[in-house]
Amino acid sequence: MPPPFDSISKIHPPKEAWRLKVRVLRTWIVPSFGNYDVANSMEIVLVDGDSNKIQATVKKQLINRFKESIVEGQTYRMSYFSVVPNQGNYRAAEHEFKLVFLNRTTVIPVPDDDIPKTCFSFCPFDELLNMTEDYVYLVDVIGLLTSVGEEKEYVKDAKVMKMIVLELSSKELTIRCALFGEYVDEVHRFLGSGYMEQPVVVIQLAKVKFFRGQVGLQNVMHATRLFFNPDLSEVVNFKNSMIDQGINGT
Repeated sequence: MPPPFDSISKIHPPKEAWRLKVRVLRTWIVPSFGNYDVANSMEIVLVDGDSNKIQATVKKQLINRFKESIVEGQTYRMSYFSVVPNQGNYRAAEHEFKLVFLNRTTVIPVPDDDIPKTCFSFCPFDELLNMTEDYVYLVDVIGLLTSVGEEKEYVKDAKVMKMIVLELSSKELTIRCALFGEYVDEVHRFLGSGYMEQPVVVIQLAKVKFFRGQVGLQNVMHATRLFFNPDLSEVVNFKNSMIDQGINGT
């Protein structure tokens, strides 16, 4: 019999021969600095059957080899990685380490099983609002959409980008989230869809920014995902907790 699968929680260097059974929660391409048409890396968030998460990186020289065989939402057997410290200002999992794919890394699709299809780590608004500096980990948030600002234009790296600010509330606390580029289009599509009740918004992998003495959220291009009134048990629970603020909890 093959050896059992390893738990993500046990991963540490210098061992490379880890055997994982995981679902791909999120995957995105990070463009090269100064040249958005050239990929610098492929980033992946993996989750195992115990809801442990870890980030993995495919460096640019291996992207073409792996990008077609790794599909968001699918479950795989994966083995052989380099294990390195989880560093930087855009960490997508709170694991001490992250994985780096190697030439010898294997990725084999397996049938879906008990591995969670979604695995959010919602950060409470009171924790967010008490932060006093940019947070190195990307966060998931859930809130009631209470305000949508006017669309504005924002210049970054000599490019003009669309920008819009959402205000989310949870238990009488509010936080603002600035969205740029294609995320503005997502908001407009939802607002034009004819929704019937005050929306619950889930933001996956948002960046916490501390600016002019205030905490806010921003999208991370290509990594962040927006969900409006998603069919999730967490949304049902959130609505029930917000009945006092006048939202229909059914």
